[in-house]
Amino acid sequence: MTRSDRPENRLYRFSIRHPILIPVLILLFAVALRILDIFFLPLAEVLGEAIVHKGAIFLMVGIYLWAAGRSLRAIGLHGRFIGRALFIGASGVAAVCVLAFALQWSVSAAAGVQPRLLLAAIDPRTGLSGGLGFALILLAGNAVNSFAEEGLFRGVMLTHFRLRLGPWGANVLQAGVFGLWHLAWPLYRLIAGQVSAAASASQAFVIVVAAGISGLAYGYLYLRTDSLWAPWIAHFVNNSVFNLLHIRTLSGLDADIGVLHAVLTAGYAGVILWCGYWAGRWRLPRLATWGRAGRRY
Repeated sequence: MTRSDRPENRLYRFSIRHPILIPVLILLFAVALRILDIFFLPLAEVLGEAIVHKGAIFLMVGIYLWAAGRSLRAIGLHGRFIGRALFIGASGVAAVCVLAFALQWSVSAAAGVQPRLLLAAIDPRTGLSGGLGFALILLAGNAVNSFAEEGLFRGVMLTHFRLRLGPWGANVLQAGVFGLWHLAWPLYRLIAGQVSAAASASQAFVIVVAAGISGLAYGYLYLRTDSLWAPWIAHFVNNSVFNLLHIRTLSGLDADIGVLHAVLTAGYAGVILWCGYWAGRWRLPRLATWGRAGRRY
């Protein structure tokens, strides 16, 4: 008897019947880990990345899949068209980053503040910086972070939401939750007394909107390629660029970073179009819904 011929286990059947409940329960557990790591065990202040709870989240996703009789391939971590998926995700976000930095440079140059591109390992959330060793820690943290968040929000959440909603409805819902997930850092800065309530609210609004829009693009990458490698590499490139590339001016480091964020946020619409073009040209499969023909993992 092959794996596809075996009767599905109880957890898998329960997941099919309750596709909203399962990701919500996993999300609540992930939020508890996030709160513990950021607020009570601020390891990010030492490591430069909240890598501990992100690793635990990806482990939790793997345990859930194992308990449901699935494998990581069931959420798109398979080898089919992996090269094309990686190309679409990496090239799309890289192009947006190049455009964003170019415009940030232009704005700074027009203001006469003498912009200079700086390659340095700096975590914008904690302000920590370092040399090559710290850069490698940040890159490793970005890899783990991308696996954790793509596995949870796209691999589990989007896959389950598709059982109740259409592609765009499911994508918008998971992107909204992904945006709210990023409220942790503005709240932490407020509680730690680093910023005022007004500044925290402003930061929260910008972060939630930016993360929600990027989450929408990551979700589309997954939906249109049926591969989690596409949003994973896009997510990794995005975070790594923010960690390693900066523009220093007479006003300070990343003084016009608002321009960078604005262009990156708007540019993710271009990533969606870019993905649609290449996925259509290469005839890549769309996300196969659990419980229906075509999903054998």
